[in-house]
Amino acid sequence: MRWRTVFLVGVLLLALAAAIGWRRIHFQADVGAGYVAKEVCGCIFVAGRSFAGCRADVPPVMDRVQAEVTKDPPGVSAFVALFARRTATYDPRTGCTLD
Repeated sequence: MRWRTVFLVGVLLLALAAAIGWRRIHFQADVGAGYVAKEVCGCIFVAGRSFAGCRADVPPVMDRVQAEVTKDPPGVSAFVALFARRTATYDPRTGCTLD
């Protein structure tokens, strides 16, 4: 009976730690995806550079954030798989803005 209680308490503590960890990772992934989307969007659509050149300007710490150019509407979508996705949309009057 005692081992069962210890096991259940351990499982509950592990679940709590996982929930707190997921929330923190989700927040950081959301910020990172937003940064990459806005940075690459401005570089491509405002500065007129290539995707490869713009992506190379993003710091290596952001390598886990994937990015792709969107056509309709024009912009850049960046994401961290399973955690976050942000899109920066280009408008000729205002530049790139995060959705």
